[in-house]
Amino acid sequence: MNPKFERTELFDHYHQNMNPFMIVTVPVDVTNVVNYCKIHKNFYATMGYLIMKAVNQIDAFKWRYENNEFHYYSSLVPSFTQKLGDNEIGYFDCEYNEDYDAFIAHFIENQNDFYQQKSSTSLSPSSAIWFSCIPWFSITSLVPPFDKNNTIPQFIWDKYEEKNGIYQVHLMILVHHGFADGFHIAKFLELLNEEIKNFQKIEKL
Repeated sequence: MNPKFERTELFDHYHQNMNPFMIVTVPVDVTNVVNYCKIHKNFYATMGYLIMKAVNQIDAFKWRYENNEFHYYSSLVPSFTQKLGDNEIGYFDCEYNEDYDAFIAHFIENQNDFYQQKSSTSLSPSSAIWFSCIPWFSITSLVPPFDKNNTIPQFIWDKYEEKNGIYQVHLMILVHHGFADGFHIAKFLELLNEEIKNFQKIEKL
């Protein structure tokens, strides 16, 4: 049974604003992920996998507002932005699976379909979580394009950089303030840091 939405007044308060979103950019230690992916590749997909593991533990990221109604999605779909040539980008979805190897295999399959079709293959489901990466430079803050009528959370990270043996990215988080606030973002970051910290447990050397 889906939970009851309990933030109606807060949602109405924030949704009337031109920008109802919380948009924050925070540093994240991704050393375990980088060290693993230097051998096994798929850093982009792996970051999406770990973020999905954290997101799936927080109900605030599963709510959407569509056609003047609140909808709860217990199953979320990771949707990735991908570069097409020098002047175009597109999007493809990837079935989420808690099994890391199964997730990566599905990511690669859908990414290959995307490259073959040379156009977006995403179905743009409302249950999506949007992912993107800016691997060419480092950021300290980012405000992506947004539509207040689209309440899908977004995650964008930059080029990872190393300092004293520690690799770090800056992670942009966008979520509708009617669904989530600083507490929920803090909980997400706590869970994500824990997932990254424990990621070495699934390393297959």
